Amino acid sequence: MDKQSLIDSIAYCGLVCGKCHLRTECDGCRNTAVLCHRADMCYQRNCCIEKGIEGCWECPEFPCGLDVQSPPFDLRIRAFVTFIKTEGPESLIDCLLRNEKSGIFYGLGRDYDGKDSEEEVITLLNTERSS
Repeated sequence: MDKQSLIDSIAYCGLVCGKCHLRTECDGCRNTAVLCHRADMCYQRNCCIEKGIEGCWECPEFPCGLDVQSPPFDLRIRAFVTFIKTEGPESLIDCLLRNEKSGIFYGLGRDYDGKDSEEEVITLLNTERSS
């Protein structure tokens, strides 16, 4: 997938659908042809559509603490939104692609998961960026 397609695949919640392990089964929550299996019930998607915003990073109420932004969920999602809010979606994709070349991978159970804080995820995103 090229860089622009990955940018376009960023979900309302901040996940990168173009890098998802389910990408062969759906085209993410923004695509109207083959929606994510959760699309209709996704709080973040419905909220962003209702507010007319591109994603949670444009919302003044972020982090709202609802659905995937609640504490039981993967803090990677909140970290990605925080990163996009300050650096932009293009920078997120640049970091993911650059890190991938260095062996740092995005995906369920991969390198950005299981961190202890949002700051740790953002530091990992910036790993190659600072060199």
